[in-house]
Amino acid sequence: MKIGNNIIAFIERRVILAAVLIGLMSGGAIAQSRKSSVHKPAPSQQAKLKSDIAATKTELIKATTEYKSSLATLVSMYEAELKNAQAQLETRKQLFTQGIISKKELEDSEKKIAEAQAKISGSQKQMAEADDFIAESSVIDDDEPSRTPNLTGRYTATPALIRYTGTAHWALADAAKVGSYFISHFGHQMPISAYGQTATHDRLGFDHRNSVDVAVHPDSDEGQALMAYLKSAGIPFIAFRHAVSGSATGAHIDIGYPSHRIGVSASAR
Repeated sequence: MKIGNNIIAFIERRVILAAVLIGLMSGGAIAQSRKSSVHKPAPSQQAKLKSDIAATKTELIKATTEYKSSLATLVSMYEAELKNAQAQLETRKQLFTQGIISKKELEDSEKKIAEAQAKISGSQKQMAEADDFIAESSVIDDDEPSRTPNLTGRYTATPALIRYTGTAHWALADAAKVGSYFISHFGHQMPISAYGQTATHDRLGFDHRNSVDVAVHPDSDEGQALMAYLKSAGIPFIAFRHAVSGSATGAHIDIGYPSHRIGVSASAR
């Protein structure tokens, strides 16, 4: 058991280090982007800068993928913990009935189950957020003029994404009316995977304060209906079909103003 706990602790440290690395890499990309905006480089320097930013983005996506892989390893280990805790609870229930153990010992087993379930849920949420981060990093260019609200009502679609810039001003509180529409139309809660800024966005260096991620595929019936509603209401969104080419992982609809790396344009939000 001690060896298992040591392994889990090691993987947890790996996850933390991976998040720190991603944050540092993201910061490097910000510095390069700022440098190019302050001092317009010569064409050859501009090409090199663009190449450097693209390489940083590739490494950023790779690091985030490894971060997600470490989380998946943790989930498997937490699931094993949960299975052991559940077996222990069943045994202790019998012992408690026979008067061999105290109620506190029984409650300790129940607490272990709750803790394991919370760890699994938390890690799975971080994995989903990492998927969304990979999707957003993959398809949005660093020099794209998407940092400030652009309420032109422009609609564009590519194999990777569908984007609508909106015509109405958006605030995070407006997500409530979108959620109400979703419930009335589909009879269940809108599957929100990230509401505003989350701990994962902080760790990965992304500003997500005015965005809501909805875990529906844009090509599904729910995705199509949601996008039609958002467009009719003038609400901006970006719908991601996949995180990386050939994969459905990371598909979601990002409602609100586009996310950007922290420090690029915080004042615009």
